[in-house]
Amino acid sequence: MTEMLEKSAVRAVAWRVLPLLFAAYFAAYIDRVNVGFASLTMDAALGLNAEQYGLAAGLFFIGYVACAVPSNLVLAKLGGRTWLPILMVVWGLASASTAWVKTPTAFYIVRFLLGIGESGLLPGLLYLMTLWFPGAYRARMLTLLGLSTPFSIVLGSLISGPILLMDGIGGFAGWQWLFVLQALPTIALGFLFWFALPDGPAQARWLPPAEKDWLVAQLARERDTREQVQRFSVRSALTSPVVLLAGLAGAGINGAAYGLILFLPQMIHALGISAQMAPLVNAVPFVVVSIVMMWWAAHSDRARERNWHAAIPAAIAGLALISCVVLTDPLAIMVALTIGLTGVFCYVSVFWAVPSAMLSGAAAAAGLALINALSNVGSFFGPYLVGWVKNSTGSFSLGIMLMGCGPLVSAVIAATLRSARKFEPPAA
Repeated sequence: MTEMLEKSAVRAVAWRVLPLLFAAYFAAYIDRVNVGFASLTMDAALGLNAEQYGLAAGLFFIGYVACAVPSNLVLAKLGGRTWLPILMVVWGLASASTAWVKTPTAFYIVRFLLGIGESGLLPGLLYLMTLWFPGAYRARMLTLLGLSTPFSIVLGSLISGPILLMDGIGGFAGWQWLFVLQALPTIALGFLFWFALPDGPAQARWLPPAEKDWLVAQLARERDTREQVQRFSVRSALTSPVVLLAGLAGAGINGAAYGLILFLPQMIHALGISAQMAPLVNAVPFVVVSIVMMWWAAHSDRARERNWHAAIPAAIAGLALISCVVLTDPLAIMVALTIGLTGVFCYVSVFWAVPSAMLSGAAAAAGLALINALSNVGSFFGPYLVGWVKNSTGSFSLGIMLMGCGPLVSAVIAATLRSARKFEPPAA
């Protein structure tokens, strides 16, 4: 009977809550990375070189890092139903306003403001996952949430090309239409969140009483278990060596992830693909990513093992990216880039389950936000490094190789960070 209640409750939450969280991160990623497609024609219009574009892409993460922890503490106080819609409207307006920038400086400012608007989203969604899903399902649910990233890039790749062809309609360039049209759904989604997302299982009217009681009790039991191992305060979460090392590992991964995501359309174009076809080709690696990361996260949940499931794909990603410096065939380079992206996303799909199993309450809000903030230091340096190297050498090869060093560092940390295991017992 208990097993039936468990499956029914988790299934109900997965169908009612997860699509909202997925949609929010999906919208955020489109608004975050559409600059990569816009850059194919925007850079010339604004007079941006590769280094300036990389700086602007990276400045997003300065605002993001600065506001992530305070934003998540506000969310823990006000609740996701109130705070997340505010964030969505703010960053949707910031993204749309990019269409009206005229100078590199204005572009820098808008990207910085967009980072502030999005700063609380991912740590907020991670915090909400701890309120809704038991630990045995967490990596799979985190992966389903994480699938919004490759899905948004695939869809963005497919729709960005046609939008760029709207050049001249209404006096707007194609890249300007890109920012406006892709920001509007985000603003609409903010209002949907307000009406559709309860603050927690206890407030979910659509859960039958028996399922609600089981889920609330199970989440309380898990919270009590991890707090018996160690009860984190906000301060101890922010100073925990495990949290800080997880943030350092995330910085290595994110540097590679965003250096690739934000420059991949230009890298593909540099391999001889036309600007019109580059967005379509850009979708291919993320289709592979989506399939592999789902399988990998399910394997991690079944084994209830996180360290090696994070370390192995991170190491593979690093080696694949480093290999690009010696590859010359365009197809071989695309294969290496695809393997690199797949390894990066497999790492992300698993490793967030570690701090999610450790932290609860306000400590979870603060700790998850700090890990995300530290991770996004790498998100600033990755794009800037790629742009600087491309500007200095005329090639992306050395920049890709340098990005590969980050996942190798992450792999070492993930393989050796064993102290977090005590919070999540192994599978029977």
